[in-house]
Amino acid sequence: MKKNKMICSFSGGRTSAYLVHLLEKKRISDGWDVEYVFMDTGAEHPKTYEFVRNVVEHYGIDLTVLKTKINKEMGVGPTYEVHSIDSIGWDLSIFNELTNKYGNPFNPGGGFCTDKLKTVTFQKYLKANHQDATTWIGIRVDEPRRLKSKKGIRYLAELSRMDKTDIMGWWKQMPFDLELQEHLGNCVFCIKKGVNKIALAIKDEPKLAKEWSQMLETSRDRSKDPEVSKLHIYRGKMSMDGIAKFYADIDRDWLHNSMNHAKRFETGSCSDSCEAFGCQADLFDNAV
Repeated sequence: MKKNKMICSFSGGRTSAYLVHLLEKKRISDGWDVEYVFMDTGAEHPKTYEFVRNVVEHYGIDLTVLKTKINKEMGVGPTYEVHSIDSIGWDLSIFNELTNKYGNPFNPGGGFCTDKLKTVTFQKYLKANHQDATTWIGIRVDEPRRLKSKKGIRYLAELSRMDKTDIMGWWKQMPFDLELQEHLGNCVFCIKKGVNKIALAIKDEPKLAKEWSQMLETSRDRSKDPEVSKLHIYRGKMSMDGIAKFYADIDRDWLHNSMNHAKRFETGSCSDSCEAFGCQADLFDNAV
């Protein structure tokens, strides 16, 4: 009898890496046929890519790396290319192609980067290779609003009752961990992050921030509002430069501690909602 194919969406974070751990146990004990897939936007923090490599090496798994291929012709959607793990890393070339065609993503209402660089890529890969597969996504029991019943989709919460704190504690016992503070997780300068997290990311990673800003500046200008620049992509119609200037005189540690006190890093904050694969429960609703 043919085994049901399981596709694990590995985002590069601790939760989805813990899902890798559990699915590997299922593969070994129950003979599950599992494939691990990572969508590389090129905009993740270098430490995320290091963590992905460590997970692959530790568990001895094969990792399918998908990268979006932007078609320059308007009206023609993106496709994908399969790469090796050797290719992953901070590289804004794909994002640059995206913004040259569609303009910069923006908040609210313009988070098409997730759709173009992850949702469409993943859906087209499944359609071409694994139409009947079951997809596993790393959503925990402490994220009930994201646990939506969908055909062909299953969640970490079905295999484990561990919440965010439990999983972070579990990784501390492992020989390696994701050595990254939470505000730098997922796409480093994601538009879904609050401006305080973007400000903290700018202070911690000025070189990456400069490259991101340069990429935004070279994008196609599709703004229909003459009072809003194509660079005003963050909450409150703020730009990278505006955020940097607004927080310039605020001490980095004071900012971090104030955010921690206000529980800006807890479950349900934008650190979860904008993880790689975005709000993963909604990922499969409107793929094109």
